[in-house]
Amino acid sequence: MSASPARRTAREVLTRVRESSSYAHEVLNATLRRTPLSPEDTSLATRLAYGALQTEGTLDDAIDRYLGGKRIEPRVRDALRVSAYEILFLSTADRAAVHQGVELVRSVRAQAAGLANAVLRRLAEDAPEFPWGDPAVDDAALARLYGHPEWLTTLWVGELGRQTAEAIMAADNEPAPLFLAVNSFAGTPEAAVAALEADGAAPEAYVLPGSFIAGDAGAAVRGKALADGLVLATDAAAQLVSVLVHPAQGQRIVEVGAGRGTKTLLLQARALATGGPARIDAVDLHDFKARLLDVRLSRFGVPGVRTLVGDAAEFSKIPGSPEPGTVDAVLVDAPCSGLGTLRRHPEKRWRVTEADVASLAELGGRLLAEAARLVRSGGFVVYSTCTLTDAENADVVRAFLASAEGSAFTLDALGHDVPEVWHRFITEEGFFRSVPEPGGPDGHFAARLVRA
Repeated sequence: MSASPARRTAREVLTRVRESSSYAHEVLNATLRRTPLSPEDTSLATRLAYGALQTEGTLDDAIDRYLGGKRIEPRVRDALRVSAYEILFLSTADRAAVHQGVELVRSVRAQAAGLANAVLRRLAEDAPEFPWGDPAVDDAALARLYGHPEWLTTLWVGELGRQTAEAIMAADNEPAPLFLAVNSFAGTPEAAVAALEADGAAPEAYVLPGSFIAGDAGAAVRGKALADGLVLATDAAAQLVSVLVHPAQGQRIVEVGAGRGTKTLLLQARALATGGPARIDAVDLHDFKARLLDVRLSRFGVPGVRTLVGDAAEFSKIPGSPEPGTVDAVLVDAPCSGLGTLRRHPEKRWRVTEADVASLAELGGRLLAEAARLVRSGGFVVYSTCTLTDAENADVVRAFLASAEGSAFTLDALGHDVPEVWHRFITEEGFFRSVPEPGGPDGHFAARLVRA
C-alpha cells in the first residue's frame, strides 16, 4: 500500500516551503489547486503540513535521536517529519503511522525505506514518554511538548510566567480564528453582514464596533464578502490600533509601515465618522507596497491619503515628508518578529532567531524616536507591534521615555479606548498586550505617548 494522497500532499508542501522560503498557506493552496483532494484528505493534508511546519525543530531533534549520525537528503527528512508529527502530536495508531511513513519515504527515495522503518519504529516505541521530561519544571520539555524553540519558551516563561507561556504555546498549535472588519468604503455594516451570511461564514459581532468573527472561516475565505472588499481580514487586536490613534476630521496623521493599507482604511473610516477625512501620509519602505496601496485606495475611493516611500528611520530624507512638530498623531506599526501571530504562520516559528529580536528592537527604537520628532505639542505617537517580547515592546518604549528625545512625552492611559473585556490585557504600566487565546485575538502590543 502506497502513502495516502493526504500525506504525499503534506510532504510536498513541506518541501516547497523549505525550498522557496514561501508562506505555508500559499503553497498549500497552490498544491491543492493542482491536485484536488477529497474534503477528508484536504483536512488531513492541512493538519499534517501545518503541524509539521509548526513543530519542525522538535521533530528534527526527535528524528536525529535515532539516525545515529547518518545524513539524509532533505526530501527524506520532510517525509520523516510528517510521520514523526503523527506519532508525537496526533492520535494516529503507531502501526499505521510507521507504515505510512515508510511508504512516504519510499515515494521520494526508495533506498531510504529501511532507514525510515528503523527510525520511525524506535520513535514510536519511545513516544509514550514524550516530551522526555517534566514540562512543569523543565523548559526544554515544555518546548518539546508544544513544538516551540527552547530559547523562545525560556524567554516567555521568564517574561510572562510558565502558565501564560504554556497557554500561548497551546493556542499557537490551534487554528487561528478569522476576524473581519467592516470596510465602510465598500458598503454598510448591514450589507457586510448580509454578504457574510450568504457566503455561509456565520459571522458573529466581536468586541469592537464593526468587528466580526467568522464562525466558518473557510466559507468566509471562499466567499464574496471578502473578495468584494465589504470586509477586511485583520486580527481583532490589530483593529484596536486604529481606535487608539483617535483619527478625526482635518487631523494630520502619519502611518509608518502602511503595508497593504488595512489600518489606513480603518483610520480614514474612523476620521470620516467624525465629519470628514483626515490628512494621512501612509509611509512604507518598499515602493511595490506603496503601489499596491495606491491601487487599493483607488479601488475603494478612499480620500485624503498620500503614499510616501522611504525609510521612516530617516524621515527628513523622504520626499514630501511633513516637518517636525506639525503632525497630530503618528502610528508606528513597527517591523517585528511576529511572535504573536505564530498560529497564522506555521513556517515562521523556526525562522525567527534571538538575533532577529534584538535587531528588530533596535529598529523599533529608531522608528519611534524619529516619529516622535514629527508630533506637535499635545499630539501623540502610537507604537504597535504583533509580537510578545519585552525587547521589541515595553523595553523600546521605556528606553525612549528615558531618553532626551522622550523627555517631552508621557505614557497615555488606554483604558477608555480598550473594551472592558480586554482590560485584562492592559499591563500595570499602561501598555496594551494581548496574548493568543482560543477564539481570541493574536498577540499584539500598543502604547500611546503624548507630547507635553
